[in-house]
Amino acid sequence: MKPQLLVACLSAVLLASGCATVPLGPQPSAAEPAQSPAPAVRSAPAHEITPGAIEAHMRFLADDLLNGRLAGDPGYDIAALYLETQYRLMGLAPGGDDGFYQQVPLQRMRAVPEGAAMSIEGEALVAGEDFLVSAHAIHDESALEAEAVFVGYGIEAPSIGLSDFSGVDVEGRIAVVLYGAPGDLRSDVSAHLNSPRTRARYAAEAGAAGVIFIPAEGLTRWTFERMARASGRPRMTTEAATNSSELAVTASVSESTAERLFAQSGQSFTDIVEAARNGEALESFDLGVTVSLAQQTSREPVESANVLGVLPGSDPSVSDEPIIVTAHLDHLGECRLPEAEDSICNGALDNASGTAIMIETARAMAAGPAPRRPVVFVALAAEEQGLLGSAHLAFSPTASTAGAVANINLDMPVILYEFDDLLGFGSEHSNLGPIAEAAVARAGARLSPDPIPEQALFTRSDHYSFVRAGVPALFLMTGFSSPDEADDEGQGFLRFLGGNYHTPTDDFTQTIRFDQGAKFARINLEIIDAIANAEETPSWNEDSFFAR
Repeated sequence: MKPQLLVACLSAVLLASGCATVPLGPQPSAAEPAQSPAPAVRSAPAHEITPGAIEAHMRFLADDLLNGRLAGDPGYDIAALYLETQYRLMGLAPGGDDGFYQQVPLQRMRAVPEGAAMSIEGEALVAGEDFLVSAHAIHDESALEAEAVFVGYGIEAPSIGLSDFSGVDVEGRIAVVLYGAPGDLRSDVSAHLNSPRTRARYAAEAGAAGVIFIPAEGLTRWTFERMARASGRPRMTTEAATNSSELAVTASVSESTAERLFAQSGQSFTDIVEAARNGEALESFDLGVTVSLAQQTSREPVESANVLGVLPGSDPSVSDEPIIVTAHLDHLGECRLPEAEDSICNGALDNASGTAIMIETARAMAAGPAPRRPVVFVALAAEEQGLLGSAHLAFSPTASTAGAVANINLDMPVILYEFDDLLGFGSEHSNLGPIAEAAVARAGARLSPDPIPEQALFTRSDHYSFVRAGVPALFLMTGFSSPDEADDEGQGFLRFLGGNYHTPTDDFTQTIRFDQGAKFARINLEIIDAIANAEETPSWNEDSFFAR
């Protein structure tokens, strides 16, 4: 449902604040389209992105009034109306199925403990202690009884020499999968393959009826005990994000349960885990046991929407090659008990900062000459719930985003310190990389490789949904290098990640460097402008894993 929650006086405030941030100057004449891979800079933008404009948007979006912008809550709807208002002020066209909105079919679901069951060779196990079953995106109840097959890491990627389903029959059976991935992979490829979503998809495509995951110690940060503590919480999903709904039941088991699964196979579970820790190849084989699984799910629909504004292109020959610029609009809502002194997760950096930068980037582009390709600016819902708004858009595009050739994602630049480098997730996989390198260099910075691959950041932001859908994507984050010794070598970034991140103190009690937000915005503006005006269509590099 389209947000209609604000009274006239609040709408007036929004209009006034938006107008105050549009100091448009004379428009430069159109220049020749930029050339990829490292195009020259076009004329200076007609609208200068200022620290004050970044601050103004952030202060509204991260105010307590919006109660943390949880998707489906009134505070998120207020934020969505703010984005629509800004789009209208700068003259963008509606890009959704419902004006500026694309409704995202969310549901809040929870595994019902009483409906969870698992047995091995008829021996019943204890839910929460021996196993956990996941809520199902479609079925309120489902069950199966089938033979179990160990399939190593459950990866089917022959292009990089990994084919755990080769030579083993899983049709109609239960695939037993070890969390983790071989240790010699690139961090972004490893993060993709480590995703349970990816492994569930591989198992479903191989014909499995269900999946059992084993989170062994030392192979994943998600231990069984940690998963058990979180298992009773409701979670939000949408079918596009699940993408493996044909599996009847998905479960996770403790290491002691895993030993029972392997007891009749002639193989030692302990030895297999040790081999995995040592980076050795894992063989797939029948476990020789029959397993029964059952799940029950309670669910309720949640109404929320992506907000899309379109800057039309000027070249009819590339009008079917839209560039999608994204920033997630949502955050966590009330993330502490109501009796806490501060219960609201305001999400100032995560992601009012990225949303503010997207607004001002859109304003700068709208004030100048029209780009060759259309550019669609999208404020996304439910990123914090599992990249749900972006998954729905990537796999169910609107007319304005169909045929997208690139995604530029703006999420949580940690603008608490002066940055000298940027982390360029996705930059090595497509011809977007040289464009990004050139723009970053002109700003006096550099692109750096992922310094914390264990955090799997590549799969934790909305660009990943577009990568899954086959669209080249680029996601820049502020890096680990700073001229300030107190913030250098990752100290500024990691202080936030280990401190205010996803807490009520991600607010304006932090010393936010809005000048660095404007610097970050100008870099991304140059990248987006160059891609939108390049002669060469964005494409994957031939040797990229994601090209396959």
